[in-house]
Amino acid sequence: MTGGIRPIARFAIRFLLASLLLVPLWWIAVPAYGWLLVQGCGTLLRSLFGMNITAGNIEVAGIMNTESLLTLYVGERPTSMKFVQLITNVPPFIALVLATPGLTLRRRAIALILGCAILCGGHALFIIIALRFVAAFQHGTEIPTAVAQFFLTLPFLLWIMLAYWRGERTR
Repeated sequence: MTGGIRPIARFAIRFLLASLLLVPLWWIAVPAYGWLLVQGCGTLLRSLFGMNITAGNIEVAGIMNTESLLTLYVGERPTSMKFVQLITNVPPFIALVLATPGLTLRRRAIALILGCAILCGGHALFIIIALRFVAAFQHGTEIPTAVAQFFLTLPFLLWIMLAYWRGERTR
């Protein structure tokens, strides 16, 4: 049985080391990624929902930017949210894919590109929904908690699906 434990231990060590490197790097990139979210979400809220988004910014705060706020102004009224916990699901996903043994370079690249695109799209979607329906989110509904739980598990679901699912080709 020791033959089965060693590969698992190697995977766990690779995952841990990659996470220890990637999470702080991601937190350092929070202002830049947050700026991209402000631009994209603000544009979509303005064009799709007709919201009067006049400005947006990222207020960098906390150790390694972990308390940073994303703010969009609807007219003169600012609406802010802490967003770092929402977006910190990207580094574990990348670490899982990098630590997975036996993936070809092509499959690893496809998994990283698709997975990161899905996660980033999910971040934007959450912010758009939260800001569009801010009243519902502020009155004690379970929606934010349910969405947060989903975002916690999403990197692992994507990893399993993109790294291990073989799919069947049809003719």
